[in-house]
Amino acid sequence: MHPLTRALRGASLAVVAAIALAGCSGVQPQPRNYGEVTTDGSGYFGNFMFGCTGVEPDSEGRYVDVELQSEDYCRCVFAGLKEKVPFDEVRQFEEDQAEAEDGNDIEVPRNIRNVMDDCAGESRS
Repeated sequence: MHPLTRALRGASLAVVAAIALAGCSGVQPQPRNYGEVTTDGSGYFGNFMFGCTGVEPDSEGRYVDVELQSEDYCRCVFAGLKEKVPFDEVRQFEEDQAEAEDGNDIEVPRNIRNVMDDCAGESRS
């Protein structure tokens, strides 16, 4: 597998996990929209960023020592989703991902994949 393709696949899988984790908020009600960018790890943005970076924000709202994808990449994907993908489609994808049996990959919808690919291209520049 070509290294660039492998990197994009890894980035895609991390974002798929982030989107799925964003829907797993436990006691909090499911969000009805993307909401705003927050600095305290709250809301859909906070859930998304935690799932994408693997870390909580620091006291200044930055995601440092990330374990998964870079803060810039994750912010890019969030902004792209918010701009280009209706929230109901992201929520449906999250539900499909959550209901999938372990080991089964869910096909990432084209509009979500396009956002992820665009951001992966920006991060290589």
